[in-house]
Amino acid sequence: MPLKLPQWLDDICSSIMGFNNAALQLSGISLADAAISSASCITPDLGKELEAIIKGRRITPVYQPIVSLQTGTIMGYEALSRGPADSPLHYPANLFRVAIASNRLLALEQLCRETALRHATTLGVKQLLFLNMNAEVVKDPDFRGGLTKAFLIRQGLNPDQVTFEITERTAITDFESFAKSLNHYRQQGYRIAVDDAGAGYSSLEAIAALRPNYIKLDRSIIHAIDKDPLKQAMVDAMTKLAAVIHSKVIAEGIESADELSTLISKGVHYGQGYFLARPDFPPPKISEEVLEMIADFNFQDKQAKSRSRKGLGINIGEIAEPVPTVQPATAVNTVEEIFTTRHVNGLVVVDDEDRPVGLLMKDKLYYQLGTNYGMSLYYRRPVERVMDKKPLIVNAELPLEAVSQIAMGREEYNLYDFIIVVRDGKFLGTVSVMSLLNNITNLQIHRAHNSNPLTGLPGNLVIESRLKELIENRDAFAVMYLDLDNFKAYNDKYGFERGDKVLLLTSQVVSRSLGKAGSADDFFGHIGGDDFIIITKPEYVQNIAENIIELFDREVTSQYHPDDLTKGYLEVKNRKGQFERFPVTSISIAVVTNQLHPFNNYLELAEVAADLKSLAKQQAGSCVVYDRRHKASQTTAR
Repeated sequence: MPLKLPQWLDDICSSIMGFNNAALQLSGISLADAAISSASCITPDLGKELEAIIKGRRITPVYQPIVSLQTGTIMGYEALSRGPADSPLHYPANLFRVAIASNRLLALEQLCRETALRHATTLGVKQLLFLNMNAEVVKDPDFRGGLTKAFLIRQGLNPDQVTFEITERTAITDFESFAKSLNHYRQQGYRIAVDDAGAGYSSLEAIAALRPNYIKLDRSIIHAIDKDPLKQAMVDAMTKLAAVIHSKVIAEGIESADELSTLISKGVHYGQGYFLARPDFPPPKISEEVLEMIADFNFQDKQAKSRSRKGLGINIGEIAEPVPTVQPATAVNTVEEIFTTRHVNGLVVVDDEDRPVGLLMKDKLYYQLGTNYGMSLYYRRPVERVMDKKPLIVNAELPLEAVSQIAMGREEYNLYDFIIVVRDGKFLGTVSVMSLLNNITNLQIHRAHNSNPLTGLPGNLVIESRLKELIENRDAFAVMYLDLDNFKAYNDKYGFERGDKVLLLTSQVVSRSLGKAGSADDFFGHIGGDDFIIITKPEYVQNIAENIIELFDREVTSQYHPDDLTKGYLEVKNRKGQFERFPVTSISIAVVTNQLHPFNNYLELAEVAADLKSLAKQQAGSCVVYDRRHKASQTTAR
């Protein structure tokens, strides 16, 4: 008996299937064709080769990391199997294809599972091992009898560290029965993942029926997802489905930085693929370069979402303007008189509690009155007969950009109607589309004028405004002033164009460090020249500073000629015209907080920071200096 899906789940699955159909049609592949893999001839020799591999237990496991796309940590490994290196069945596609044709799939899978478990000796306590499992294996009495669990325990692992990954090699014909069988393994502590999600409707049915712990997106969806809005829509639908059934999404087949960045922005939980790490034995780690990239992409995504939430710093309520209001029972002729005498283009209809219930635009009223019998039908009738009963009503706290997106998404007939603004549900005023767009344009120009032209970071006016907010709010804060040491000598030796590259490198290093050790609310600005500023919470300072110093000291060497690095200094003329030796550029960080004493204005902050920066520049190499004005000064130097 087929499983009856809940309507909400069926709607999501249908949406995803619609995306999938469209993708296949765009690529010129029919669904029927996509479901049929070309059959290759299985020779008797290959069957004998497979039997020899199974009897000789000649399977080698390799492990591919499954990585958190938020933190870069390895949450687990998928165990993959290889035949003998000198065998035509070395690669898994051939190996399992022959096993299916020879009716030896279950025997091969059992061997692969045991081999993978035997060699998973480096698995961390909190890391998971993903084992591929054919749907037919639940019928295997040996498997159901607990042999895998017994073998697992002998290897020092727990069932809750193992995730069975249901593959599509054999179709599941009875989801309800299969789901009941899987409960046997769930009760033992195992977790369940559904593989190849999005590649066909059967995998979506499996998700709906099995409610897996993990949904693994098929690599065909992930490939070039950064360039394909349709695939991005599929991932959006999958993450929505996962959230509803309390599951996590794993993206397979990540092969580029652009794919990785897109998946992070889409909120995908985990990923695996050659770009992160290739399958290997012993289980591989994730490179520092990839870890920094994940941190950087997360920081960029958090900042973008934060900017989206905060908008341009102006809420729609701040530009709302008053217009006349009337009650629903007010006669149309009274409203027409208001339009004639008040020179307004619209009015709002409110109830007895001053809550908007309708909108009437001047042009819409005159259009209705100008039709045949319009005057006789409407002129002495209540305004509620002709008003728009579903106007756009927004909360006063919404940012301008958010309201703009909503307003421009209206039907063309209503596109230029007033936007009604409410506070606590009561009428506050209206905003015309023209006013909304003008304000957004002016604020964007203002923002552009107050950004540093080289790095694009907020400039002095924005920085000053943020510092004033800090002083006024009196919440706990930390301000980190960053300054490059010996940067003038670098410019003198290599030129300003190369110097600009060092400044851009510095902005990238700080961004990556904030992504790794900071929070979404951190502020990063460019004061000018080689001076930067970070506003964060005190508890984040130490980790941010350590990350910046470590990254900067490593990355800045790429901007030097090897001969200068070998010497360890630049020889440049000083202001007196004499040659002087200057060490490799380092970074000094002065940290000022309001934990030890309050500040009355932001100028006091700057004064303390100037003293600390002078102290920092007396240290050799990159260092961070903390404000300890009520205690002995303390420095941390590298």
